[in-house]
Amino acid sequence: MNKTKFPLGASTLAGLKGNQITDRGTVRFTFGLDGKIADGKNGFGTADDVTGVKVFRDGAYVSGCTEMDDTQDLKLEFYNGKSVRLVNLSGGLAFTLPVAEAETDYTISKYRARYAFGDSVLSVSVETQNPYNDDLNDKEMGREHPWYIYCAEWLIRFINNDDFIKNNGLTRLNGGKAYPLSESHEYGDLTVKEGYDVYRYDIKINDETGNVERPYYHVAVVREAKEFNNFALFVLKSATDQTKTLDTVVESVARFAPKGTEKNYFNAGKPRPNPKWTKETREYFDWLNKTDYVNWGVFSFSMPGEEYALHAGSERYDSYLETSRNSQRGIENIWGHKYDIFATYTHLSSQGTPHHFPTDMAKELAGGNGKNGKPVLQFTYQYTTDNNTVATMTTPMFDIMRGKYDGHFRRLARDIKEYGKPVLFRLNNEMNTDWTSYCGMMTLLDPDIFNLTWQRLYDIFEEENVDNVLWIWNPNGKTIPFCDWGENLCYFPGLEYVQLLGGTSYEFNNYPKELAAQKLRTFKTHYSELYEKNKPEFSEWSMIISESACGSGGDYTGELGRNASAQAEYVREMFRDLNAAEKAPWAKQIKGIVWFNCNDMEKVASGELKITNRLCFYLPENLTFNVHLYNYPHDYSDLKETHAAFREGFAQSHKK
Repeated sequence: MNKTKFPLGASTLAGLKGNQITDRGTVRFTFGLDGKIADGKNGFGTADDVTGVKVFRDGAYVSGCTEMDDTQDLKLEFYNGKSVRLVNLSGGLAFTLPVAEAETDYTISKYRARYAFGDSVLSVSVETQNPYNDDLNDKEMGREHPWYIYCAEWLIRFINNDDFIKNNGLTRLNGGKAYPLSESHEYGDLTVKEGYDVYRYDIKINDETGNVERPYYHVAVVREAKEFNNFALFVLKSATDQTKTLDTVVESVARFAPKGTEKNYFNAGKPRPNPKWTKETREYFDWLNKTDYVNWGVFSFSMPGEEYALHAGSERYDSYLETSRNSQRGIENIWGHKYDIFATYTHLSSQGTPHHFPTDMAKELAGGNGKNGKPVLQFTYQYTTDNNTVATMTTPMFDIMRGKYDGHFRRLARDIKEYGKPVLFRLNNEMNTDWTSYCGMMTLLDPDIFNLTWQRLYDIFEEENVDNVLWIWNPNGKTIPFCDWGENLCYFPGLEYVQLLGGTSYEFNNYPKELAAQKLRTFKTHYSELYEKNKPEFSEWSMIISESACGSGGDYTGELGRNASAQAEYVREMFRDLNAAEKAPWAKQIKGIVWFNCNDMEKVASGELKITNRLCFYLPENLTFNVHLYNYPHDYSDLKETHAAFREGFAQSHKK
């Protein structure tokens, strides 16, 4: 794999070369599969204009093609010496690149295909997942129309915002401007391609360091004018301004009825241990992969990352430590079971103040290696400077690309190495969403920026000889925004950069009390579904459910704790599956679970805080610092049935 061309390490098919087929039978058959394959303007008027074709079928280039069926995934590349006509037959999309040759990556082409040429990489996806119904009159093309709701919420929410452009050191090119969301007739540009809505953005990542390899971004959203559920997304990144190239692509777009079945071709195989690991870290990794035992932990409070509370004896250190200990003791007493995992979160920084690795407190509260009776540290590190408050229109991702945080990352690496014990290092969880500072919506609709910044940190850890970190890749169970371009595999940074699979799927249990028993989705439902989603690529990987919970009913939507009995039943059923003598395959994959013992809060119109998701099941009474924003109130005596369900479940589980 040429990493400078295809930054996604998962791309096992990147740069896979096929030979041009000149056999006229193959050329005529493939060119004749749909009338919209033709592009007379760019020299593809008839099959006679084609000098050669490459045929990618079901994971490989083939030497000929004179028949096909609906089970096949067919990608066609037509050549005429000047341009390439690229046809995703199973996606119903054709377009022309004004270059003589392009390298392809169809590794995850069910979600997106990528093409490399010159100093550029073009990502293309076909989207059909708008969750809004087309139950409005097409003539009422205001923002209430299902297309405009989807587009404004999950496509151009950031890229269309001038504050976002300014806040992140970006520049609009070619006199470009944001589309006025209130004027539907200007919401797309019909002059680019008649009969289509086209949204075009040309943006440069300002960079004086030279660290950003491809700072020019050209983005196009293309849909047929009255289509609300089907569009194509083009993201072209380059070392030079390629505005005209993407204009040519857009002008050449043709949509047609899909023929065949879109597929992915990535399989992670077995995870690859880091040869630099200490003996202790490697032994923990090997045991984790082999054991049937589920390692349990709880997240209640983060260890301090601020300098003033970072080390023993510093301001607030003791109060943080005592609060965490009190919570741990209380939960272990309820469970009748000691923590196997101690979980904490740290942000990149907050309001300009860098956050650091809590070496001292980690040694106090964690320090485990899987067999010394202490919990293993799970350290979640997030590229955010505002606690993932995306409404601020700010993300640190571009500064990370520029190298601004390299020195900070080196200190992080050295501190983790000094800690010494194995670390379950979870970087940028839930990236395939719309609520994180590092999601694709905040990186110019390009998940490759996530991959590049992950690789940047990993490489710094390698340079600093960090030898005790197991990297967890943890997408959200459900991709939100509803799309293919931002699906989980688009964010996979590469086999050499990850060793464990993370999982997140919550049961918030906020149903009306009388419906909770029938509507509650069980632990098995959540995680068997996630297993099936991951199975084609990660069947041989161990999973750490790095945060999860079932709520007991929030007071934002009804009586607080109204669904406590349903929560208890969720816990009982969970342990029945995890403790079964013969575990189902989905349960066997799970090696660790961290319960997210915090409530989600929201302010109502009166300014009062209300609990939206009551996930917390215990807090100590003698809190020594203010955590009420996340966990208030402290009385969880109404959850005694849940507590008993945990105790019973742990009594049946045994460490081997």
